[in-house]
Amino acid sequence: MENELVKNMIKRGEGLNAEFKKATSSIPSDLFETVVSFSNTDGGTLLLGVDDDGNVIGIDPAQKNKLLKNLVSSINSPDCIHPPLYLQPTILQLEDKIIIALQIPVSSQVHNHKGNIYIREFESDIDITKNQQRVSDLYHSKSNVFTESQIIPKLSLDDLEPELFVKVRNLIRSNKSDHPWLLMDNLSMLKESVLWRKDFITGQEGFTLAAALIFGKDTAIQSIVPAYKVESMVRIENPDRWDDRITLRTNLIDTYINLKSFINKYLPEKFYLEGDQRVDLRDKIFREVVGNSVVHREYRSALATEIIIDKLQLTATNPNKPHFNGPIDLESFNPFPKNPNIRKFFTALGWTDEIGSGIRNTKKYLPLYVNGAQPSFIEGIIFKTIIPLQLVTLGRFTDKWIKWLQLSEDYREHLEKSLNKIEVNPVLFNASWDDCLLQLVPGWNQKGTRLEKLDWPKNQTVEKDFSEKVPGRPTEGTGRPHKKIRYLISILSLAAEPLSLDDIMKAIGYANKKTFRDNYIKPLEQLQFITKTDLVNLSSPDQKYKLTKAGALFLGNQS
Repeated sequence: MENELVKNMIKRGEGLNAEFKKATSSIPSDLFETVVSFSNTDGGTLLLGVDDDGNVIGIDPAQKNKLLKNLVSSINSPDCIHPPLYLQPTILQLEDKIIIALQIPVSSQVHNHKGNIYIREFESDIDITKNQQRVSDLYHSKSNVFTESQIIPKLSLDDLEPELFVKVRNLIRSNKSDHPWLLMDNLSMLKESVLWRKDFITGQEGFTLAAALIFGKDTAIQSIVPAYKVESMVRIENPDRWDDRITLRTNLIDTYINLKSFINKYLPEKFYLEGDQRVDLRDKIFREVVGNSVVHREYRSALATEIIIDKLQLTATNPNKPHFNGPIDLESFNPFPKNPNIRKFFTALGWTDEIGSGIRNTKKYLPLYVNGAQPSFIEGIIFKTIIPLQLVTLGRFTDKWIKWLQLSEDYREHLEKSLNKIEVNPVLFNASWDDCLLQLVPGWNQKGTRLEKLDWPKNQTVEKDFSEKVPGRPTEGTGRPHKKIRYLISILSLAAEPLSLDDIMKAIGYANKKTFRDNYIKPLEQLQFITKTDLVNLSSPDQKYKLTKAGALFLGNQS
């Protein structure tokens, strides 16, 4: 986990998905109850070395290794947590103190600690062991959460590919030579990785859909999920046809390997020195893109997974079971696993890390691979990942932008910083001001009129020459954007670099603070296009507004 995410979590305090434990030299006795309750409910994060009030106490550095060893061995032991969770804690340095972060994903199984079953409610771990109805409801809910856990009654070991078990063991051994699965036979490995399970509601037991997808022979996979398909395509040399493409209907192990090789074939290596270690940025970024495409798709969907590479960007689309709709805010997102058992298996191979790490690593390393670029992740029935290969921002249009929106010249430097953070479609690389507006304005009008809270003016047309009229003759109303549009776009443009309400109003030339809040700031906040920088002390004298990912995608006409 990144320090900034942990700081934000501590600031928000304990809740349904966050728990703090004051653990200086030993593991708290109730820690495992929380681990189980998170896994049985919606997942969550445990911080050791932070007290209930959010004060960073830290752990005793001399006890760090002992704490880690005891924590890992207990969580991975069926005598402590059953079935074992196989989690890996993370060491973080915060305020010159050491803390331990443990991310617990929601599980497709019901877990217990020493025979007791816990669930999470608000900030508490609730023991429901003796409440038969709630236990029954929990088992029933688990059977419906993840399609990967569906039992395939007639699937047997004969339908699985023996060579894949050899390949998997070699991959696990190269990643973690003492992994417990290495000492197990094939059936035991499948049971321990929850690719074989028993439904305690129906009594049915057997191999799951995940087992078929990871280890199945091609004929078995195509029989169980006949519509399943993964395609990767390249359109670089000729925009009217595909330069190359692959179509995969095979097991997830070979699918991952083939997709990774295909991307490596068309995208260049680029190395970066992280500390004293040489890091392959291409590998860091695109192993996550491929891993997410394979691990998090909805496998009962008839839609294909697609990865498309062109000169300007890589776009990955995945059929998905969404938990909300819209762009993921990379600063505060709470990851939710779609196929936790497949993810756990890929983690054992060294192909994925902790839940949410794919998005965080892509955010961290992409600006180093493509100078300053940021990825976009959009949740929906189709999960969309956009990786720019050519960064294009609004920054080069600062002069035109100031004249078009009639902004104060006093805020030129701030606006240029702000617009340099707004990515637009790479097709606008070297585009004219006219072409830029003709790409942006129709998109704003189309999306804005659907957003009831904005009260976006309707019937806003775009003529080919209107952009030329506005900068040169701002007093002529024929070419200017509607006043409301001007204010809304100005707020979004200025807030990509955080700015106070007073400064936003001065830059725009608006005097009445109450009507400005009511008509412009509040609607944009309600849509989560902008947010305050200090959500704890709302009346802070240093309070500013900043653009969210959703707001940036709207402004750049990317969503």
